[in-house]
Amino acid sequence: MFRLLTGLLFGSLISFAAYKKKYLSLSGFAAAVVFGTVLYFAGNIFFWIILISFFLSSSLLTGYREDDKSPLEEMNEKGGERDHMQVIANGGLGLLFALLYYLTKTPVFIFAYAASFASANADTWASEIGVLSKGEPISILTLKRTQRGNSGAVSILGITASISGAVFIGFFFFTGYVLSFGWENELLTHTIVITAAGFLGSIIDSFLGALLQSKYRCVVCGKVTEKKVHHEKDTEHISGMRFINNDRVNLLSCLSASVITILVLWK
Repeated sequence: MFRLLTGLLFGSLISFAAYKKKYLSLSGFAAAVVFGTVLYFAGNIFFWIILISFFLSSSLLTGYREDDKSPLEEMNEKGGERDHMQVIANGGLGLLFALLYYLTKTPVFIFAYAASFASANADTWASEIGVLSKGEPISILTLKRTQRGNSGAVSILGITASISGAVFIGFFFFTGYVLSFGWENELLTHTIVITAAGFLGSIIDSFLGALLQSKYRCVVCGKVTEKKVHHEKDTEHISGMRFINNDRVNLLSCLSASVITILVLWK
């Protein structure tokens, strides 16, 4: 009960601060409190540190050079405030693996947990920093120049940010693991696998975004967007599957990173 209350306190404080800073919507705030509480209860401070490392770094980068990114917001289905679906898409698998570890004490679920957040962090860093690249991005599918901010658009800056985001989570996994469980001979290998899987998850996110995510064209301005309504007019569906949006792509990419980690590290 003490751990549950501690998780609720920490989760509420961090989530409320993020809500006040407009990093979370009201529904996102509620979801984040639930996630923070359960993760602290299931995995104690170690799991919680990885969650907060992702959440704080990604939130701060969302607000970084916000004015420069604002013209691209009209392309995104959702704004800078994360709602409950975005919280679930980025943290839902982590919650599942934390509960599986709590119930089974199987170490591979710790690694899968960390990999899911490494993927989410790598993708978020790539998105928030990559759009600031001075050069035009290319499509990961066609390798041709594409509209900045499009799903599947990649740049050298974005790829560098993606690697950095995965390494960032890998560092907190390594440090937190040593503090919580002590040193193990295979820990460095585990960290490398988690970091690499996180980066691969981000690349998979770009492929799925380009290949499957629904895209629309505004009938007024002609721009490609994720929104079904633009300039108060219904947009025209031009590619992807209508039921695949960015949240589902994020969930699938995090799942991919976790599955890769489980397959490599399962004993």
